Amino acid sequence: MNNLFRLKNKKILILGGLGKLGKQFINTFIDYGAEKIIVVDIVEPPKSTKKINYYKCDLSDNVKLNHLFDTILSKEKKIHSLVYNVYSKPKDYYKENINYDLSTWKKVVDVNLTAAYISSQKIIKHFIKKKINGNVVFLSSTYGIVSPNLNIYKNLSKKKNIYGGNFSLTSPAVYASTKSALLGLTKYLAGEYGKNGIRVNALSPGGVYDKQEEKFVKNYSEKVPLGRMAKWHEYNGAILFLVSDASSYMTGSNLIVDGGWTTW
Repeated sequence: MNNLFRLKNKKILILGGLGKLGKQFINTFIDYGAEKIIVVDIVEPPKSTKKINYYKCDLSDNVKLNHLFDTILSKEKKIHSLVYNVYSKPKDYYKENINYDLSTWKKVVDVNLTAAYISSQKIIKHFIKKKINGNVVFLSSTYGIVSPNLNIYKNLSKKKNIYGGNFSLTSPAVYASTKSALLGLTKYLAGEYGKNGIRVNALSPGGVYDKQEEKFVKNYSEKVPLGRMAKWHEYNGAILFLVSDASSYMTGSNLIVDGGWTTW
């Protein structure tokens, strides 16, 4: 059984790899024997190592994104998996829906959805050209499946929003819209490229405890059958399953790991 989860001789490209969740994924891939991890993020990267190559890129820039893929695919020769773990939070991201700025909406769509589509185009062309039975994993969300329960965000403090900005913590419509769109893209690509041995799946995590405002944590946890928010490491098993041969007969699916949030 252990061999099903081993990533020996596999090269994995993860977009959005320097956040808290991305770092968990990288460590998991290394622990299970991946040959190399290629990490892309918008923040300044650390120095590359024998096992990990880092790249900096603003995924909202289509030209830079295409160039990035050309560079990576030329250098690495073969990539076996793509994990798209990216979402955008530009200025005024948490603004109330009725007054939401269209410019903010477009910035989020560019990164959450358009860049995911471009990335899938580039990697699937690579899989087909190299005759690789590769796989793609999009990070969606429970809010791509069900609407946010906005009651859990009521009367939160602007000053206590740990993610900054001028507004209190909430989940904007653009997040749910793009995350649900990724599920549609997952199914479309799975249906089109299954004949090539290419698998495309989604992972939908629930909320993770990140030292958010205490009132929010309490409100959220009361809506979860397990009675708490997730810990960062609790999605490692799910991402390993989707990237490894353990899920070799799974495509077009959405793996929900949410403590039961979507049960009720």
